[in-house]
Amino acid sequence: MTLHEAIVKLLQEKGRSMTTTEIANELNKNGWYEKKDGSEIIPFQIHGRTKNYPHLFAREGSTVSLI
Repeated sequence: MTLHEAIVKLLQEKGRSMTTTEIANELNKNGWYEKKDGSEIIPFQIHGRTKNYPHLFAREGSTVSLI
């Protein structure tokens, strides 16, 4: 699963908007996405990925929701 697919799945499961920090923390816990180097996902990575998919995500500051 790609990072943006994991973010979509998480937001659908939670049924609400989440901050980039909340998303990173949840994905680090549930293991739906793992970085190749094995390090933890950071909120800035969530920010960058959601910014690259404006057709999927709406952003309000550090809060992300699905379109």
